[in-house]
Amino acid sequence: MKENILICVSNPNHAERLAQRGKKLKEAFQGEGYILSVENRKQEEFNFNELQTKYLFESLAEQYGLKMLSKYAGGKKTAKVIADVVQEYKITQIILGQAVQTKLERMVKPSLVNELFQLLDGVDIHVAEVSRRIYDPSDVTDKGLPAQIVKKGSDYHLIIGESHENGIKGIFFKELSSDFSNGFFVIERENNHEVLRIHHGVVDSNILEDK
Repeated sequence: MKENILICVSNPNHAERLAQRGKKLKEAFQGEGYILSVENRKQEEFNFNELQTKYLFESLAEQYGLKMLSKYAGGKKTAKVIADVVQEYKITQIILGQAVQTKLERMVKPSLVNELFQLLDGVDIHVAEVSRRIYDPSDVTDKGLPAQIVKKGSDYHLIIGESHENGIKGIFFKELSSDFSNGFFVIERENNHEVLRIHHGVVDSNILEDK
């Protein structure tokens, strides 16, 4: 019997472990697997660290053969957003991480798991115990290097160690877990920072076409 698996992620420190577990369940039940990130802000309001986290989750989804879902909460509780996704994608099993709560926390703060039990029926919830360690983006990206992106054909390519007259200058942050030129290219424009995803040395988006 096919079962669809939903892996809920929020802290990148635990995301890969949850994704690995989700992949195993997906393969065992021959269903679909999804990674879900619930966002409290719209993507255009993300800061650099939030964009790094978003791209990390997307790279994990690609690495483990899962589909990435990113949902803006828009004032709704996280449990309600998850419940809506469960209904939309016909999810039968959920995987999420939860740190051990103190007695005081259990008294004053309802757990996400308990809220999901109240909202969902007929869905298995797998809880992985995780640490409380705060996510530090420097754990997953290298120190930034001066670089340029140069248009070649219809794509923009990352260039390091060379200077091109028509190149766009910025700082490249390489993902430590990758042997390829994967990471983030940051451009400063009029005191604002624009962050582009670099995948195998090429800018993922055509966002520069209108610049």
